[in-house]
Amino acid sequence: MSTPSFPRRAAALALAAAAAVLTGCASAPERAPTLLTLPGTPAIATAPSAAPPVENATLAVARLEIPEYLVSRRVRYRTDGATLAEWPDTFWAERIEVGLAREFTSGLRARLPGWRICEAQCSEWSPVAGLRVVIDRMDYSRAQRQLKASARLMVASMGAGPRTANSQRLDYELAAGADTPQAQAQAYAALLDRLATDAAAAVARAAALTPPPAAPPSPARAPGG
Repeated sequence: MSTPSFPRRAAALALAAAAAVLTGCASAPERAPTLLTLPGTPAIATAPSAAPPVENATLAVARLEIPEYLVSRRVRYRTDGATLAEWPDTFWAERIEVGLAREFTSGLRARLPGWRICEAQCSEWSPVAGLRVVIDRMDYSRAQRQLKASARLMVASMGAGPRTANSQRLDYELAAGADTPQAQAQAYAALLDRLATDAAAAVARAAALTPPPAAPPSPARAPGG
């Protein structure tokens, strides 16, 4: 009496199918991740100056601050009031807080020609004003293709006259042109453009109220010289 071959045939077919699946997984190429940078915008590169050049003026700029929930290599967006999501296979090519600070400072320099922008130890340059910008909200809604942001801008005079401080809160809404992470990065760049414009104007107002730095004393002349 012969043994039925159907079970053996079914088992062989199952093993062959499993092998084909494993072979396909091993040979499928991995998807390369997208590395995203903040784009430079024409508005930042050709920004009109907020004030005429100021001779020997130094502005001490604190590091731009952003929400902690955005400090990540992954590119995050908001899905609702309490939830974040991440673009698949997409990463910032550099630390996002570093890129944002650099592009903001670049926009500030374009609007304050003649100023020395100091981001580190500034006491040796005797700055006439100090600037601190805190972005406490920078939420990109993918569904609405819109960036909503809020920032606190603080300017303090540091000249020879009485010290004054000016603080203001700014709100922004910017639209994105497409449903892509690149469009989100472009919206970030547009925000920095607007923020640099407002910050430079605030610095110019503070400088107008600050006496110019005192000229160094002239060397004493010898008698009969």
